[in-house]
Amino acid sequence: MIVLDSSVVLKWIFDDEDIHGKAIKYQQKHISGEETVIVPSLFFYEIANVLATKTRLSGSDAAESFLMFWNFDFEVIDFSLDEFLSVIDLSMHYKVSVYDASYIELARKLNCNFITADRKLYEKAREMKEVKLLMNS
Repeated sequence: MIVLDSSVVLKWIFDDEDIHGKAIKYQQKHISGEETVIVPSLFFYEIANVLATKTRLSGSDAAESFLMFWNFDFEVIDFSLDEFLSVIDLSMHYKVSVYDASYIELARKLNCNFITADRKLYEKAREMKEVKLLMNS
């Protein structure tokens, strides 16, 4: 069981960086059933936002890419009130977005690793044992 954020999963289709191969290993482990990928419910909003606003994909290509991610059968978790309150605390403590803190809280709750390709996020929260940088994983 592992928590991956959109910065890792998007590397599955955008291979313009050196860490594409490391990201693909998580995809292969998920597909083979060796690793369950767990994401907070906001994950799909993030994926859709990147595909729609931060790429040069056509509308149909963005939709096709989104459908591919949708069909990966990730375990999607919604938060309770108490978990949202923990997310707010994490966000304020580490000075990260509530969205980023959601991934950290999910990994903390499930006692598993959270992998990100976002170096700035990693640097801010690296003291938490659950937070790992894709480059180092």
